[in-house]
Amino acid sequence: MALASLAPFCMIWTTVGAFMARRELWDLLTLLGILLNEVLAQLLKRHFKEPRPATCEQVDFCDTHGMPSSHAQLAAFVATMMTLQYVRRREEFRVFCKRNKRGASGRAGHADAMTAALVVLAWPLAWIVGISRVYLGYHSVEQVVAGACVGCVFGAAYHELVCLAATKSFSRLDVNDGGLGGAVARAVIGARMRDSSLVPDPLEVERVALQVNVLDFKGKSL
Repeated sequence: MALASLAPFCMIWTTVGAFMARRELWDLLTLLGILLNEVLAQLLKRHFKEPRPATCEQVDFCDTHGMPSSHAQLAAFVATMMTLQYVRRREEFRVFCKRNKRGASGRAGHADAMTAALVVLAWPLAWIVGISRVYLGYHSVEQVVAGACVGCVFGAAYHELVCLAATKSFSRLDVNDGGLGGAVARAVIGARMRDSSLVPDPLEVERVALQVNVLDFKGKSL
């Protein structure tokens, strides 16, 4: 249970590692959401000022407020973001196929199996995190449930806000713009960032593109 309680920290470092390795814009936005989610949790704790349960004396951790559980809130936030992004990917691909009168058969028509598995596992993990916080004595059941509910609601709201902002702003970024938009565009390009959030199976797309480039390189070298 102690290891399960540390799962939210693993989620943070996993997202950091994914961003550093793949430079995905969505991972960066997820990290920003995690930060805002923690700020929200701390503000709510200061607002409610509800003490932790008496069991907190067993772990000598009674000097901070307990409502809501920030661990449960973070786990629920990440699970919600992953689920909604997976659904968005699938829906956008179905719209693309319908618009271009293409079938969704074949590997390109299905989301990456590993991504789907991570989405499925995210919710049991969030549930285990909540149980561990109660089991170890850090929170009451009510505090964990409240944290999970806040995480789900904030995750859904943040996902919608990010998608709306991407639709309204990111597509208009121009490196030749002398304003803030141009600075952001140049920073994104300079950092080699990309956005494959709507690609059903980005790893397969990368594999095919790399194979084509390798064959093209070999052809030119001959």
